[in-house]
Formats: sequence, C-alpha cells, structure tokens
Amino acid sequence: MQPCQKFVLIASPRTGSQALNRHLNQYDGMVMHGEVFNSTFVGLRNDYHEKMNLPREAVEVRDADPEQFIAGIFDDPVARFVGFHLFPEQTRPAILPVLEDDSVKKLWLVRNPVASFLSLLEAEASGVWTVDASEPLPAGDDRKKVRFDIDRFNSYLNELNLFRAKIKSVLFETGQPYFPIHYGDIADPLVGNAIIAYLGGSQRLDRFKTETLKSPPRPFAERIENYWEFTAYFRAISTEALYALG
Repeated sequence: MQPCQKFVLIASPRTGSQALNRHLNQYDGMVMHGEVFNSTFVGLRNDYHEKMNLPREAVEVRDADPEQFIAGIFDDPVARFVGFHLFPEQTRPAILPVLEDDSVKKLWLVRNPVASFLSLLEAEASGVWTVDASEPLPAGDDRKKVRFDIDRFNSYLNELNLFRAKIKSVLFETGQPYFPIHYGDIADPLVGNAIIAYLGGSQRLDRFKTETLKSPPRPFAERIENYWEFTAYFRAISTEALYALG
C-alpha cells in the first residue's frame, strides 16, 4: 500500500476553495478537509466528524492540542491523499511545522483580491454563500449593489499581503515548491488532474460533478454602489500597495 501524501491548500476567503475541495474529493483516495482551523468551527470533511469523534463545534478540543489534532488528520489509514485548507486568519503556531515540512505538499489558490473582496461583501449582504447545483440561482437581494468599503478593503489587502509574504518566506527558506492554482481554473478537470499528478497520483477525470453554481458574471459598475469612489481609489493607490494583485 502506498503511503498517504499529505498536503495543504493555501487560500483565502472567496477564492473558490470550497468548490476546488468538492472537485478534488471526487478523486479516488482523496480526503480533503476544509477550514479545520476556522475560529468558529472545525471544518473536517462531513464524514470525518464521526470518524474522528470531533463535532464541528468542538473548537476547544481542537485548540487544546492543535499539533496532535493535525497529526490525527494526517494519520489516515484509508486515504491516498489527505489535506486541509490554510487561511490567513488561521495561521497559528501549530501551522508553522506543517509549512516547514517538505513532506507536506503545498497547493496555492489565488484570486484577484478585488473580486474576492467584492464577493465577500455580496455574500454578507445577501446571506447567500453557496448555491447547490440542484437549486435555481437565487434572485432579488443578492443581485443588489453593495457599497465597496475602501477602509475595510485596505485592511483586507494588507492582511492578505502579509499572509502571502509570510508563506512565501517559509517556502523560500525551506526550498519548497508549490502548485499554483487560479480561481478561473478550478472547474477545469485538466487542472484537477495536474494537481493529482503533483500529489503523486495517476487518476484522470474527464469532468467534475457540478455541486455548486456561480451567479453569471457582471461588470463592477453593476455591482458596486459607490462605483466612482471605487475607480478613483484605484487610480490613486500605489503599485506597492497592490502587491497581492500581482
């Protein structure tokens, strides 16, 4: 029996990590958890809460010994690949050994921060975070314009820049590569197949089962209430401040 390949998905909110998670979990032997270090829940794959005897709300059990918790995730005798998400606000001391460990492969999912921040504002305003493929796309409040909060975006961008700089520093110092993934490619089975190959697998899928839907894309002008303030901000902002957009 081949040893289990450990990995983490480096990502941030509204970058498509949940959709990628669902796609990768369609490969044989894949056990991909979600935000296991979210501050309000333990994001194990649904069938693993019972297997690990750890309810979704049991954050205090996880936080009592996070290193042991991570070891328990990776010690999976039935998995060929096992991983979890790593988000900016979830970088705690227990994560550093995982980042430094070159036996844990790294996937890195990115999306234009303007688009991800706007998606976050729309999800908060509408209360709609994902849409199941079996349901019709919602209409009404989720299609209303939102106010683009410049100050909040600055904080969001600074946090994202700091997160990316820290991750890149650790990977550079330890000489580790990572597999880059862009938001626009997560539904492409060729990209999924390449990820599996990077993790050491050989299975190939021709298509993914669609489990979530995205609203049809709309121009920013149709989504942002204070659009002219938004465009003026981006005309004035420095290139250095937009590091995360690169």
